[in-house]
Amino acid sequence: MKQINRLLIANRGEIAIRIMRTCREMGISTVAVFSEADKDALFVQKADEAVYIGGKQPNESYLLTDKILEAAKKTGANAIHPGYGFLSENTAFAQAVVDAGLIWVGPHPEAIHKMGSKIIAKEIMSKNGVPVIPGYQGEDQSEATIRQKAIEIGFPVLLKASAGGGGKGMRIVREEKELDKAISAAKSEALNAFGDDTLLIEKYFDSSRHIEFQIFGDKHGNAVHIFERECSIQRRYQKIVEESPSPIMTDDLRQKMGDAAVSACKAIAYDNAGTVEFIVAPDNSFYFLEVNTRLQVEHPVTEMVSGLDLVRLQIETAAGLPFSFTQADLQQSGHAIEVRIYAEDPANNFLPVSGDISRWSYSEIPGVRYDSSIEKSGKVDIYYDPMIAKVITHGKNRAEAIRKMQTALSDLMIAGITTNKSFLKSILENEQFQSGNFDTGFLDKVFKYQGEQIPQESLDIAVAALQVYRTQQRANDRSLAPKVPALWRNNFFQAQKEKYAYQGYEFEVEYQNQGEQLSITFAEKTFEAQYISETNQAHIIEVNGVRRAFKFAQTDQNYLIHSPTLGDITFKAVPRFSPPEDESTKGGYTAPMPGEITQVLVEAGQTVKSGEPLLTMISMKMETTIEAAEDGTIEEVFVEPKQFVEADTPMLKFKENDANK
Repeated sequence: MKQINRLLIANRGEIAIRIMRTCREMGISTVAVFSEADKDALFVQKADEAVYIGGKQPNESYLLTDKILEAAKKTGANAIHPGYGFLSENTAFAQAVVDAGLIWVGPHPEAIHKMGSKIIAKEIMSKNGVPVIPGYQGEDQSEATIRQKAIEIGFPVLLKASAGGGGKGMRIVREEKELDKAISAAKSEALNAFGDDTLLIEKYFDSSRHIEFQIFGDKHGNAVHIFERECSIQRRYQKIVEESPSPIMTDDLRQKMGDAAVSACKAIAYDNAGTVEFIVAPDNSFYFLEVNTRLQVEHPVTEMVSGLDLVRLQIETAAGLPFSFTQADLQQSGHAIEVRIYAEDPANNFLPVSGDISRWSYSEIPGVRYDSSIEKSGKVDIYYDPMIAKVITHGKNRAEAIRKMQTALSDLMIAGITTNKSFLKSILENEQFQSGNFDTGFLDKVFKYQGEQIPQESLDIAVAALQVYRTQQRANDRSLAPKVPALWRNNFFQAQKEKYAYQGYEFEVEYQNQGEQLSITFAEKTFEAQYISETNQAHIIEVNGVRRAFKFAQTDQNYLIHSPTLGDITFKAVPRFSPPEDESTKGGYTAPMPGEITQVLVEAGQTVKSGEPLLTMISMKMETTIEAAEDGTIEEVFVEPKQFVEADTPMLKFKENDANK
């Protein structure tokens, strides 16, 4: 056995904090590495030691093997944990760590190499009796061959980047006429994301579930599975909701899939944490997809139902300890669900957003876990993935786990940026999801997100509460004549007025001091409201005889009102004299999000048709193509490849007569 005394975590954010938590429990000191963008991040503050390794971009910092190894040498770290993402499945990095005489907290490099290629992985699984999906994974990667093989397999087919994951370089093709464009796009995206445009083709199942098994091997030839995770709720091939056990799992199916997962583990002498991913057809037949040779984002649901700390088990296994249990010793207890909180705008095609989180708060609830890189406030940069937190709940059954998750999300306050929180709440409220009757097509074919639907009564109460809060704040901040009653006026009977806006609709509020209460009138409704107290970072406000806890956050003129019972509601305080707004460029295209321009596909004077691509940009690992909204002629292009732009930056302009015709 090797003793791990100081562990360097070659990752960032909530991943690093999660690993640090276990290290602290084990008495292992931690070293963080950080980029220029992360110099003030929470994970850097929580580490025992931290080393700066480069610029804001991952390829200037977190992807630099020599910088990470140098940091380990500088701090005396004798082990490296890669987390998940970045270099966690990079064979060369794993080998470099081993060659440097350090302990690698992960599977041996040869296993990473074999499973890093989906083509090689499928060949190994097929030879070891694990069912694989019909497809093509040949060396001939010409577009003509890929096209022909796709036609032979039969539509629909799935084009898939051999070197990567996370939905990058992946396209579903349903008709032959879509093939050429899909092949070109998949290869381009794969090359950009992984430096390798090799594609494989798989038969695509319109109705299937995505179920993965947590596997673990030690250095003494032992291999087990730690049950399954249901991962069928996906958007753009990214998992959104994960749970364990799977709603469709039977003892017989679990036995068969678990045996196949362990066979996959033993086939490559696997010796740490990993995941074997399968698709399951409606008849319960299942097929191997891939092996992820690292800890998964969704590992907490396995921890919740198994009682194991997988990071601890990783560290112990890397140090050479054999398992202290057998497959028969492992049992599932209850039900666990995890949701991923993303900085993205569901109302704007889920485009990622960046900016400052001015307030982050939640209440401690038994059976609820928050994995996040944010404590009270934080920042979301354009350089990294937009996932900012995970919420995990555990209940005695699935219904209880869902109810706890609904409560946890309702209680969670995130102010300053747009997130997918309301989108997640809508999924949990869906009857089909609650019944467990869904597949990977649920979000695209079944679930229709209509935006957060807030009842009018809740909006009314929120307006009254906001007016009480703002009035109380003004009274607290007043330095002149502090003994004069708040809202005192020469004409006592004349109401004071404020104007607010909600989703573009402006309305006026009148209010008068009635002793301890305010009388608030708007939209021909009157409310009696008063400020009661402040407790646990919340303001207790009574509206029409009912007291509720509210939290408020202000960004410029926008006020977020958070209430676990009413939801999150944002009103804008409309100034009495609005400043003149700049006229936007007619016929102009602006950046929908901050990011890097990767391709400019047009030039000044060029005529384009509606739907033709104009340029591509990448933000938070997602590539977006900007297409022409109408026929016209390009007048001017303002950006170039490799240029970073902020949201709303002008990118190009159509001739005005074209734009207005």
